[in-house]
Amino acid sequence: MLAASPLPLAATDLAELERMLGAGEARQVLDRLEALPPSKVLSPRVHLLAAEAAEAVGDVAGGEVERFLFVLCLQGLLATGDGSAAEPYLVCHPTDEYDLLEALELEPAGQLLVDDGRLCDVLTCSNGREVWFDVTAVMRPAGTRRRRKSATGRRALTRRISSSKKGRRNHARPAVRKRSTASR
Repeated sequence: MLAASPLPLAATDLAELERMLGAGEARQVLDRLEALPPSKVLSPRVHLLAAEAAEAVGDVAGGEVERFLFVLCLQGLLATGDGSAAEPYLVCHPTDEYDLLEALELEPAGQLLVDDGRLCDVLTCSNGREVWFDVTAVMRPAGTRRRRKSATGRRALTRRISSSKKGRRNHARPAVRKRSTASR
């Protein structure tokens, strides 16, 4: 999928779609979702936005299908690994990391980019757990790109998936740490 759609969906683009949805522009959101690159089919966040937009325009059946696809995408992400350094989750988009943490009911508190022959985002959660995400396929094809995460988009997703989460998150730019392959 990444070969057909080499650029990941930008968190800022998805945050704009969330803003539009909140402003009652559901039809425009659906139109803009259609124009996204093919890798959108693997993004839980895209399916959640599509479900909410479909329901807002009265397409209940379409909303149900998109919610089903949202759950399938999360299950697919979970099936790629266990979140450890040895078996990190594989992601196609930066927002996938936060969608998966939200589904696991984990609160991100810090982030580190590790290069040990592969590129991994390591998110430290408020409970001390580290969750590893292999982002090599996303970042290496066009060189190592800096990625920006949208705090607004994450907060909106948090409210929609689980209303029990509270507090602000630390979303500092990730540091890069080199690790030797011997320590794997």
